[in-house]
Amino acid sequence: MADAVHITDDALVALIHQDQLQAFHTLYERYKAAMLVFAAQRVDKVIAEDLVQDVFLGIWKNRNQLTIAEEISGYLFKALRSRIIDHMSRDSHAKKYLDSLDAFSYQFTSADAKIREEHFMQKLEELLTRYGPQYQKILKMRMEGYSNQEIADALGLSEKTIRNQTWSLMKFLRSKLSNALLILFF
Repeated sequence: MADAVHITDDALVALIHQDQLQAFHTLYERYKAAMLVFAAQRVDKVIAEDLVQDVFLGIWKNRNQLTIAEEISGYLFKALRSRIIDHMSRDSHAKKYLDSLDAFSYQFTSADAKIREEHFMQKLEELLTRYGPQYQKILKMRMEGYSNQEIADALGLSEKTIRNQTWSLMKFLRSKLSNALLILFF
């Protein structure tokens, strides 16, 4: 194949049928650039290179069974177009699948957190029944984000009394509940 430039596409295909690797390389070099431009207009450049390679790999792997009833250029671009569509379809399905996994994971995590929170709050209410309603009000306001001074003003007590009662209550709760859970809420 000294003068590969003058060999027709049909002759190259015939040589490829005879396992002529040089004919395959010539065909590849002849159409690679145009196919890359075509594919890169539709998908990312790296993906375009992979898809073009895939088309040529398919030709080489199936060279003995390959029957082309049209011009090789038309065959190559139709094969590339098909691979691009397949890629877009897989990519779209993969994105939908990953999005659904994210949504499911969020729902699962959210439901799990809600159950844990409800369980914690139930346990907390059980423990608070041992203390009077003033302690319960202090704790509730503390959980809502009020400062000691704001709680003192709302309940008509001194800030020092609120601090002492909060400290006493927290000491009791720490002995009964996990410190990690208390940190989350206070």
